[in-house]
Amino acid sequence: MWECSYGKEPLDIRLLVLRFLRKSPLVVLAALVGAICIGGPYFLKKVTFGPAKEYEAVTDFYIDYALQESGEEYTYFNQTTWTQLITDDVFTDKVLVYMSWDGMSVDEETIQAAPLPDIEKAAGLTKQQLREYLYATMLSDTRIVTTTVTTNDPELTMRIEKALIRAMEDFGNEQKEIEEVRILQEPAEASLVVADVRTFRACMLGAVIFAFVTGLYLLLYFVLDEGIHVPVAFERRFGVPMLGTICSGELPALAKKLFLEDEKFFKPVLVTADETVELEQVKTVLEDREVETERNEELEKSLRGLYQKTYEEMECNESGVEELQSKKLMLVVKAGAHNGKRIEKLLGFCRMCDLNVVAALLWEADERLIKVYEAPEHVLHAWRCRRSVGKKA
Repeated sequence: MWECSYGKEPLDIRLLVLRFLRKSPLVVLAALVGAICIGGPYFLKKVTFGPAKEYEAVTDFYIDYALQESGEEYTYFNQTTWTQLITDDVFTDKVLVYMSWDGMSVDEETIQAAPLPDIEKAAGLTKQQLREYLYATMLSDTRIVTTTVTTNDPELTMRIEKALIRAMEDFGNEQKEIEEVRILQEPAEASLVVADVRTFRACMLGAVIFAFVTGLYLLLYFVLDEGIHVPVAFERRFGVPMLGTICSGELPALAKKLFLEDEKFFKPVLVTADETVELEQVKTVLEDREVETERNEELEKSLRGLYQKTYEEMECNESGVEELQSKKLMLVVKAGAHNGKRIEKLLGFCRMCDLNVVAALLWEADERLIKVYEAPEHVLHAWRCRRSVGKKA
């Protein structure tokens, strides 16, 4: 008696790998699409429509700290202190004044007396803008301070840098904790800031993500697919002998054996669970392979209604069904279709009506896939050697 248990059906790793290799170009295409979808917008954002060019001037100062009464140096000027000080009024006001006087000598009284709006107008930028252009940091040595001026104009960068040097010297003279400020490195001109553009990495990230998602989708799709792709899968799942495909060499011999009774060949009645299968075409092709079959329109009509009604609405004693109980049926299974549940329903209906499904035929099968699957050598070698099998078939 026919039984079907999807939960106990083993996973055919060989078939899974072959189907995955068949779809490998799709994974490559997905990787290419991912590279374009991720890398393209990244390139447009960072390069084509990216920010304006930036120029920077980096200056290194050496700070000689004064001695305390105990004989130790003042060391409380750390990195956080310099980062904060460089954008405070103590620096920004002096920088703006020196920029407005364009290198001329300016005393402290002039700096204190000059109105801020006039100074900003003469300098050509506001205090807030200046703060955005300045940055100071300190490495492991607390005596070396590095300042960085970054703007979109190389001339403006150098103007701010020159004014910052003078402001740093004044700051050193005003602080009792600092004995002297010396310049270790001063740029001759502003240098172009090289943007951190990682287009290749963005493309690779997109390619990996899209390829992984596509591969995972294909894997789940193949595992959950209930379609029939090779004859042995049908026999293993439903327990009904499979004659093979229309191109199988053993088709005539198996048909004669299964449908022979008392040395007389009884024509099997064709049935199918797929509405797209033309049974008349199947009948014609089988006759070319010396396998005679017949059709029963009443049974075909009943089976078509099977997928539109419930079991309670179907009647097993419909016209033409009772006389078929003494005949043998051949189930035509369309390869690769999502018809596992339909086949299960059809076989269940035939069992309830005492209709004898003796054998099955795999229709429109992928001959190349089947030959590689059944090849005795390694599947990769067989796949390579049988590239033209599908075309010839």
